Amino acid sequence: MGAKLKLYDLLINRNRTVKHHYEYFVMTHDGLHAKAPFISWGYAVWLNIKYTILHIPDRELKYKQKAGNESGSAFEMSAEETTAVLCKADIVSFDVFDTLILRPFEAPADLFYIIGEKLGIPDFRSLRKKCESEARKQKLQTDGTTEITIEDIYELVGKKAGISPQLGITTECDTELALCRANPFMLEVYKKVLSAGKTVIITTDMYMSESFFKELLHKNGFDGYDGIFLSCACGCGKSDGRIYDIIKKQYGNKRYIHIGDNRHSDIKNAAKAGFETVYYPNINSIAGEYRPHDMSYLVGSVYSGLVNARLYCGGHCSKAYEYGYKCGGLLILGYCNFIYKAALLKKADKIFFFARDGYILKQVFDRLYPDVATEYIYWSRTAATKLCADIFPFDYVRRFVSQKVSRGYTLKEIFSAMELSCTDYSLMPDKTLTNANRRRVEEKVYNNIRNIAESYSGMIKSAKDYFDEKTAGCKNILTVDCGWAGSGSIMLDALLNRKFGMDINVTGVLAGTNVKEQLDSDFSETYFADGKLIPYCFSSSLNRRYYENHHPDMKHNIYFELLFGAPEPSFSGFGANGAMNFDSECENVETVKEIHSGECDFIKDYLGVCKTAPYLENISGSDAYAPFAAAVGDDKYLAGVFADTVFDDTASGRKDKI
Repeated sequence: MGAKLKLYDLLINRNRTVKHHYEYFVMTHDGLHAKAPFISWGYAVWLNIKYTILHIPDRELKYKQKAGNESGSAFEMSAEETTAVLCKADIVSFDVFDTLILRPFEAPADLFYIIGEKLGIPDFRSLRKKCESEARKQKLQTDGTTEITIEDIYELVGKKAGISPQLGITTECDTELALCRANPFMLEVYKKVLSAGKTVIITTDMYMSESFFKELLHKNGFDGYDGIFLSCACGCGKSDGRIYDIIKKQYGNKRYIHIGDNRHSDIKNAAKAGFETVYYPNINSIAGEYRPHDMSYLVGSVYSGLVNARLYCGGHCSKAYEYGYKCGGLLILGYCNFIYKAALLKKADKIFFFARDGYILKQVFDRLYPDVATEYIYWSRTAATKLCADIFPFDYVRRFVSQKVSRGYTLKEIFSAMELSCTDYSLMPDKTLTNANRRRVEEKVYNNIRNIAESYSGMIKSAKDYFDEKTAGCKNILTVDCGWAGSGSIMLDALLNRKFGMDINVTGVLAGTNVKEQLDSDFSETYFADGKLIPYCFSSSLNRRYYENHHPDMKHNIYFELLFGAPEPSFSGFGANGAMNFDSECENVETVKEIHSGECDFIKDYLGVCKTAPYLENISGSDAYAPFAAAVGDDKYLAGVFADTVFDDTASGRKDKI
């Protein structure tokens, strides 16, 4: 066994990337290592060649997604069907971890990150695992078994980490109790089996005490069992199969069935002992290929653990809900924390959440930081461009004219979007805008920009009244938007200070920016350089892999914006006499509501973990964007989610299906 551990350290523990891929391989090929260890060891050798000799980059930007729903697909039987199978036996045995009880992590050992932070010990995850392995080795040499107690483990941990063993034991038990949650699917099954009058027992290979398990099970709603069979108490376990013989000896000539997630311990060995079995797949094994693998260790593990539990241990969810839970929840939560820190940095008197992308952000932010002054501001690129027509004429012409060349727009459509009549400028309304007449139309607008701005005097007056109220008493304002060029913040700054003569510092935060492939990718570069705009997920100087792989021409902007959308019509601009104008229709209302529902549920689940580890609220822009990067890596997935979704080209008033 000593040689085996040395080989494991040599091939696997030396390199983090090798370790990640090897452990994932073993987890997703349950039982293979026991049957044919040479295959997994061979895989370990290949990983070492790939990552430590050839140094092939481990950058995963494309991930396999499910074209259909993930939710409700982990187990082939419903709760009722599972209950019916289990109730054929007299004695029903349940495994605990990954069956009845779930940890909010992708890998069980990731719990040790949290424990290490509480104890103030760096690299505790590695130390804790090594001490457990060493304790098993010592136990085998002295007692001929690898079944150990938590006291055995922390006797070694205490010696190597310089802490009291009891402090370590208490911290680990308390952390497990705080973070573990009932599997909702199995809780329903468990209660149905009890209601059927069956004798229920708990069978687990674990080093924790019986009193710990009684508290853990009671806390999560699992009461009424007849007995607990622990490997550390019995001196044998499911891994060698002998614990099943102890159960049969106690209960006698009965019909037995066991349900669990390990094919070797829960299925093969139970069957050898004469138990009927039900295999309940480990959700992290079957769902791992659908999660991003380039997130930070701790946030990534919690994210994957929560998503897998929600989608694979509950009922069926809509595709839009899944999209919100998988791709939006972490992004919204992380962005809100980033906004809060930016507001403190800039000494903001008030935070302006721009409609419509700020709709869900403001709701979540206000719940998280109720003492911070915020406003939901009706503001849009179209409204801003009109109000600042004489400040930024080139942008006005580009948005309303240049970007519509040779795209089938008539001059009537174009000038209607500007709230103007093309006949007032000696232009034919039925003519299509092409390269042939482009310059003439652009020059007409440039030459009349002052008159055009004056035609907006009514809306300018309404805007001033609106912002006089919203900015009252403010010297520093932080604006919040989804993306991309930051023109909303730039133009609000110009409107307030250059047109209205206010003395207000305006800083904008954006989830994402214009990207490398766009012609105007450097539109706001100086604003980012001097801190007038602050990016969260990516920019030309932040998280370049996302900056270079986010593609607006593949509708990535649209998919991203749907995570922030609002179930209300778009704000089209200010009218005369204080009027606020909105589009007559609101697209994708039910889809947006479902997305928001998923996002809010994820945030609730994630904050539940943060109660034990508050630092998890510090979510980097890279981590926040990673689930979305995984989603856009599979066109079929997004096409399935948004098959009937429309997007609104606000400049032209056209609506098209994605």
